[in-house]
Amino acid sequence: MKKIKLLVGVGAVVLAAGTLAGCGSTGDTVRLGLHTNYGAGAGYSAIQQGFFEAEGVKVEPSMGDGPSLAASLVAGKIDVSFMGNGVAWNYFTDRQNITLVALDNLTNDDKLIASTTGKGKDLTLDSPHEELAAALRGSEVLMDTSATPASFWSSLVNKLNESLDDGEKLWYKNVDGKAMPAGVEQIAANEVKVANASNSTVTASMQNDDYDFCVAFAPVSTTLLAQTDKFKAIATTATHMSESYTPSTWAVNTKWLENNKDLFARFMKGLVKGMNFRRDNQAQCAKDIEAVTAGSFKAEGAATDIAVWLGAKEQLELLDSGKAMKYVENIRNSQTSDEVSKTLKTEDAVDFSYLEAACEELL
Repeated sequence: MKKIKLLVGVGAVVLAAGTLAGCGSTGDTVRLGLHTNYGAGAGYSAIQQGFFEAEGVKVEPSMGDGPSLAASLVAGKIDVSFMGNGVAWNYFTDRQNITLVALDNLTNDDKLIASTTGKGKDLTLDSPHEELAAALRGSEVLMDTSATPASFWSSLVNKLNESLDDGEKLWYKNVDGKAMPAGVEQIAANEVKVANASNSTVTASMQNDDYDFCVAFAPVSTTLLAQTDKFKAIATTATHMSESYTPSTWAVNTKWLENNKDLFARFMKGLVKGMNFRRDNQAQCAKDIEAVTAGSFKAEGAATDIAVWLGAKEQLELLDSGKAMKYVENIRNSQTSDEVSKTLKTEDAVDFSYLEAACEELL
């Protein structure tokens, strides 16, 4: 029996041919990057439900984390990839290796979680911005600064600072030791001490009293919040900065797209079918991810209510209203990398034409 190789991080899983719907002999091949989580579920369902196959598209999926997939996409080792906001700065560099081609969801996954023994013990999701800022001053916060928590955190700090006088504004040092946000006076009493850890290790690290808060996403946030005597959510995008959603996205290697426009148009139609399916069949989508990842992702207990899942109808509404580009601006404004261009126009990093055509054809 012919074998198909799936790259998972730096290793590989070899599956029997036919395990993945959509990996038949018809059509051209797209090398596809997928995070091993529910966020990328539209891509997984497009594979498992045969939506790509119906469009004459074969896929070679590579599963991994955000930074490694982003690096592979920029280098042209894969053609299309799901993109979390933690590495979305790659869209906005002067090198223009990748283009943002679709929003994926309006995520409410990242959460600021307080220890019930720390400085945020008296806060709730209804606490006003001023009380949240007061508790954060001088506190210790743990998060994965290489992933979406860093973008959520920077957006939250900027939002809290909007209502504070100059002598009260919060600041912190990023993973490179750079003081953030830029332009805020570094008054010692207003510093928030941010510690870096991978999301997967946050659960264990928060079991002691070293940190007042953490920023985490599912499944870590779900695990922590199940310990109701020890942790509670006190801020999310929806509760404290609803105008600041920073959606996950889909990216394409720009040079590859130039030579594969028809193939990509068919790919995008299959992907939008996957978006529609996930929106309407969230439990089955989780099972699709488990099937494609050969069990690396577990469908049972998967957090599927962490975002507004967009389909063709919702995508067109965002495009027609101009909100889609507003969200792209939010993504850019949340990026802290020094590689973000000071001259590149945001609209030059985006091409929604393939998404729009696919959505219109499917409605």
